[in-house]
Amino acid sequence: MDPAIELLPRAGEIAAAMIARCAAEITAYRLLPATVLEGDLVANATAVLELFLTTVAEDRRPTEDELALPIAWGAERARDGLPLEAVLKIYPLAAEVAWEQAAPIGDPVALGTRMLAFLGEVMPRVAEAYLREREDLDWEQREDRQNLAASLLADRPARRRELADRYDVVVFHLPVLPASSGNRASTDVFRAIRSDLDGQPGVLVTVKGDGGVLLVPATVPAGAVAARVDRVCGRHCVAAAARAETHADIPAAHAEAVEVLALAEDLRRPARLYRLADLAVEYQLARPGPAREALAAVLAPLEDHPHLIDALRAFVTSGYNRGEAATALNIHRNTLTYRLGRIQLITGFDATRPADARHLAATVTAYDTAHRNA
Repeated sequence: MDPAIELLPRAGEIAAAMIARCAAEITAYRLLPATVLEGDLVANATAVLELFLTTVAEDRRPTEDELALPIAWGAERARDGLPLEAVLKIYPLAAEVAWEQAAPIGDPVALGTRMLAFLGEVMPRVAEAYLREREDLDWEQREDRQNLAASLLADRPARRRELADRYDVVVFHLPVLPASSGNRASTDVFRAIRSDLDGQPGVLVTVKGDGGVLLVPATVPAGAVAARVDRVCGRHCVAAAARAETHADIPAAHAEAVEVLALAEDLRRPARLYRLADLAVEYQLARPGPAREALAAVLAPLEDHPHLIDALRAFVTSGYNRGEAATALNIHRNTLTYRLGRIQLITGFDATRPADARHLAATVTAYDTAHRNA
């Protein structure tokens, strides 16, 4: 007697036994709702088993149309949240149950050979459909998070249970990439950053203008998240953060962070995460007004000698350390000393004297920010 023909009327019974076996041996299936486990999965397993037995009885391969449903069900399991391992493991377990049912009927070897061929056709296609659906779901979730971040930044309503009460708004610019990287290099880096931060609970990522914006829940250290961005980029980024105590404060916090980031870049500060408190004095000096103009005017006589302004800026940025400043400028320490002497001769301020050094530091801030806004 042909085992396939004998088993066809019992397809529903065997399918139920298949699913019960899978639920007993695969933890992920026990977590599914009973309506899915006892309803959809049994119905799906019945249909696949009937397809297999029919093709065996008719001595043919399944058609593309016939395989469409099993493949689509593989995609559904992705939406159910089942891991791919569990989705694929059900097939050999189900085949084992079918084999046990066929064994008493007659010689099951031919049926087993056809079963292996059937699994060889179905399982790779199911895996492909699952992975494609998983990728689409990940994309949808990423897009949803990006749109959510954009809504909060624009002060549009964003009702989501998982939103944090308070956020640090972190803005950053990518480090300059080598010219050989190609036109899509920045896009690829932003994608890598978004992918890396997708695993950070509550962190929202979007791109605004020429930089990235992160909304980091206040319970998560913003510095640690910024460090993850650095690791993805392979070097440190200049970044700035501002706290938003409510969702309505997010646009203002973003504006503050953008301004602090621009100030840090204008002052050529080392690449790291800054807050307003880190640059409070410089922030005040950067405000337009008579005081800033007076400070910036101190360096006006040096405009024909940009290497002197660079030397002063490096000396201030290094914390008045001649060795570090000379290294940063790629010049000898004695050359730096000579240039500082020239600055004193032209401006009347000695960068090596504490009082004059503080004044010159203020002039550098005023000069750089005034020229940025010119």
